[in-house]
Amino acid sequence: MANKTAAIIGSAGQDGTLLKQRLRNLGYVIFYVDRGGLDIENSQVVRDFIFDKRPDEVYYLAAYHHSSEDILPKPSELFGSSFDINTFGPLNFLDAIASVSKSSRFFYASSCHIFEPQLEGVQNEKTVPRPLSPYAISKQVANDICVYFRETYGVFASVGILYNHESPLRKETFVTRKIVKAAVDIAKNNAGNLLLAEPLARVDWGYAPDYVEAMRMILNAKDPDDFIIATGEAHSVYEFATIAFQSVGLKADEFIKIDNNQNKQIRPARIGDATKLTKATGWKPTVSFEEMIERLVQAEIESAN
Repeated sequence: MANKTAAIIGSAGQDGTLLKQRLRNLGYVIFYVDRGGLDIENSQVVRDFIFDKRPDEVYYLAAYHHSSEDILPKPSELFGSSFDINTFGPLNFLDAIASVSKSSRFFYASSCHIFEPQLEGVQNEKTVPRPLSPYAISKQVANDICVYFRETYGVFASVGILYNHESPLRKETFVTRKIVKAAVDIAKNNAGNLLLAEPLARVDWGYAPDYVEAMRMILNAKDPDDFIIATGEAHSVYEFATIAFQSVGLKADEFIKIDNNQNKQIRPARIGDATKLTKATGWKPTVSFEEMIERLVQAEIESAN
């Protein structure tokens, strides 16, 4: 029996790198598509690629997400870039699959940002979307496009609505990596501190390798659908930092500085309910919040050494 084939669109990022490792271990033949390679905004180029490779599975992980630390582009530029990558890119692949490779299964990596943060309860696949940024709006439109191709053309198109998920591959611009790096540096140098700007912000954090396994299981499920990928638990930034410092033998209170201007009230959060995914595939997180942080810290220690 021939090995299964998969195309990973956006294979150089955290999720793409982890998915490559997972599929390689399972014997897949993988086609990598990264920035500077295949022009995913060109529908004919994408169609030729799909026609030539005929992949069993296509994972669309590419995304344009403007960082809060970057200079804010004009709204027209921000929306343009978001829709080019987050919406028209997946549209090109879905159109190609519908036209020349109907047996290919398509996974779209969506985001919990399509939902509005809330004070109580969890979000599931029936929660009404309320995207509040160009990134989230472009993701929600792509979600609807996946449903359209699924229902109109019979394409096996599934959406994974991903909540925050971390690994040692995160860049230092992410608060989780900043915290872990600060804890390791302070422990190593026996000096320094960490300023937390939003210590009370609560996040549904999961372990990224678990989440890419969910992607694979979704594409190997009996039927295509939309699925939330989340832990169902929310933890504060301060709680994350406390565990990180404990992991290097330090008391967080002695090294963490808090912005005193922060509102002390509980902040709304996005918390996902993955019950539907569990019922369809059996997927559940395998790494707890505490163990995830300990793994991130250990990886940072090894990297520093």
